[in-house]
Amino acid sequence: MFRSKIIFYFLVCFLCFWSPQVNAFQHDIHKVKADSIFKIYQKTTDDSSRLLLLSELVHEIHYSDSALKYYEEAIFLSDKLNNKELKAQNMNRLGVYYRNMNLQEEALNMYELALELSLGSGEKIQIGHSYNNIGQMYFYKDYYDEALDYYEEAERIFLKVDDQNGLGYNLTGMSLVLSELGRYREALEKINKAIEIREMLGQTRQVMVSKFNKADILMDLGAFEEAENDILKLYEYGITNDKIRAINALEKMVELKIKTGDQQAAIKYANLAHDIHLEKPFSESMIHIYQMMNQVYFNLNDLENAQKYQSLLQAERNIIKSERTKIQLAGLTIKKQKEEIDFLNRQKDLIEQNEQFKMFLSYGLVITLLIITIAYLTVYRALQREKINLTKLSEQNKKIEIQSQDLEKLNKMKDKIFSILAHDLKGPLNSLSGLVKLIQEDNLTKEEFISYIPILAENLGSNNILLENLLVWSRSQMNGLEVNNTRIDIQKLVQKNIEYLYHSGYYKGQIIINDVDSDAWTVADKSMIEIVIRNLVSNSLKFTKQNDQIIISTYYQNDKVIIKVSDEGIGIKRKNLDRLFGSEFFSTLGTHQEKGTGIGLILTKELIKINKGEIWVESEYGSGTTFFVELPKA
Repeated sequence: MFRSKIIFYFLVCFLCFWSPQVNAFQHDIHKVKADSIFKIYQKTTDDSSRLLLLSELVHEIHYSDSALKYYEEAIFLSDKLNNKELKAQNMNRLGVYYRNMNLQEEALNMYELALELSLGSGEKIQIGHSYNNIGQMYFYKDYYDEALDYYEEAERIFLKVDDQNGLGYNLTGMSLVLSELGRYREALEKINKAIEIREMLGQTRQVMVSKFNKADILMDLGAFEEAENDILKLYEYGITNDKIRAINALEKMVELKIKTGDQQAAIKYANLAHDIHLEKPFSESMIHIYQMMNQVYFNLNDLENAQKYQSLLQAERNIIKSERTKIQLAGLTIKKQKEEIDFLNRQKDLIEQNEQFKMFLSYGLVITLLIITIAYLTVYRALQREKINLTKLSEQNKKIEIQSQDLEKLNKMKDKIFSILAHDLKGPLNSLSGLVKLIQEDNLTKEEFISYIPILAENLGSNNILLENLLVWSRSQMNGLEVNNTRIDIQKLVQKNIEYLYHSGYYKGQIIINDVDSDAWTVADKSMIEIVIRNLVSNSLKFTKQNDQIIISTYYQNDKVIIKVSDEGIGIKRKNLDRLFGSEFFSTLGTHQEKGTGIGLILTKELIKINKGEIWVESEYGSGTTFFVELPKA
């Protein structure tokens, strides 16, 4: 989901500024116009004329790093001249600049300021663009209901002022939100209207973006034949005009053919995309293609080709990581410069205020010192008398607080166990009880009984993990655990638990890869380490989606073996990282709203600790999570 939004955003920028046959020409046109405007701007002294020239200049160079200072100057002149329309316009465009530099919070703040200004001045077109831009930012943050509200408000305004260009952008973005909300028919209506508008305006590249969205929606609806026709048209356009578009179209063809069961066709399109990629690289799409090919060959038991695509996949990921690092560093530089300017302005204001109140503060300081001295002498004797009493009271309070904390911990433990038994374990057992009752009353045929067995097995399988965690954790809290060390083949242990978890309720079609070295052995309690592996992999399954990869691998450090469980899931918010292994139960909903108890990771840490190991986690919200388990090497 997040990946598709990033690709869409990249393609929008790409089609607007970097189309292969027109980019160089368009770039030259923009540069010539920008140079001409800048020369006139340098000779102009009138503020109104300078503001108009700056607004035109940044429109020509808004994809350039040098645009920031001109945006800020244009906004300053807009304030000076009280030109609210141009101020809102430049603030909206500056928000787009921040968004391109991956400064999303700064971009959202700029859009909201532009909206507030536009609402005050009544500039309808800028109000519409502000609503549309804010909706886009909420969409990137996965706040779909909020995003839809802003998009619908922007649509109402664009229709009222008959801004067809703005409406084309608005309906294209809104179709993405409706698709994420599962309202596919409405999404199709919006994207069809966007295509109609953009064709009418002669916006060829924008039409391609809208058709890309439409094919996605059709595939979600299962209309593969219609989607295939649109994708092939996009491929034909791309192979002639835009190789990047061609690769993106082939990515969709590979995905479509896999979904329809035509693996050979999927392989053909993947090879074609690979050839074009060598000529015109586009890592974003090739990562997804290589992932799909890795799984296809894995399913065909062709491990050589599966490993080949795994290597290609890792190479492209390294390229993307490098590019994202460059963008992030550029964004951080801009943010730091902005913070330094703000700091200097604040410092200047403080200096001026200090000069104005310097004498008053001096008098105030003398008076304050006199008051403090008198108060100190007055209170000193009373404090001496109370010191002994306060010390005794403090010691009593500490004892009471420790007792209260222990009691609260025990109550929470008891309540948590009762809650789990009452809710998480009760459902599958009730289902099983109902099935037995139907059999006893002869109300269930053999065929119906057989059809219910997989569902019950899946529910009971997921609850088996929960029950095992609950029992081991409870025993560790009450009586402690006894370690029985043996030599463990980590690769076999991991494979066993992968096969077990394929039948659990957490499995949603993810790609689980056992990349553990065949000679990876450790000395530990086998049952405990098995619980650790099962908890970490099921945790990854909980927070990933279909086709996301989960990789279990190992590496060595000194006399230790490190087990690494990586996923491409939704990641963990920074504020929640420190809570994962704490003493409090903490859990969040999975990608399919799966509930957890919070016991799994607490128990995992305890089991690793008593086996003389360490566990830690690294995660970036929205980009996946990696757990590391360090154990003695056998």
